[in-house]
Amino acid sequence: MRINQINETEEDIQLIKDYTLLPILLDMLARDIDELKVNQDRIIYNHVIFYLQEVESSIYPELQTIKNKMREKNIKILHTHMNSLGVDVEYMVRGYIHHFKMLRSLVKAELMSTLLNLRRRLK
Repeated sequence: MRINQINETEEDIQLIKDYTLLPILLDMLARDIDELKVNQDRIIYNHVIFYLQEVESSIYPELQTIKNKMREKNIKILHTHMNSLGVDVEYMVRGYIHHFKMLRSLVKAELMSTLLNLRRRLK
């Protein structure tokens, strides 16, 4: 006999965290690319822009994969709110509502870790 879990698993939480952080990373990359384009006449900036665009384009398939896994596991993000303290996420896992909070410093650390992992995959 199989018992349904009413609590989220570690994998569920990781999916939610990734689904929350990747759009933030996309926004940061877009902002940085726009700032670098102002000085596009410098040779090295073109290389940095190209690299950032590669990272940016690698995030979209990752987000789609996460979205598909969330759909399979019946996980839905109900509400995401960013403020000066960090990110608050309300989500539903198999019909049960939960909350997830990340302080700004943790968001920054997780984004740097995610960026490094994406960089390793591009090599």
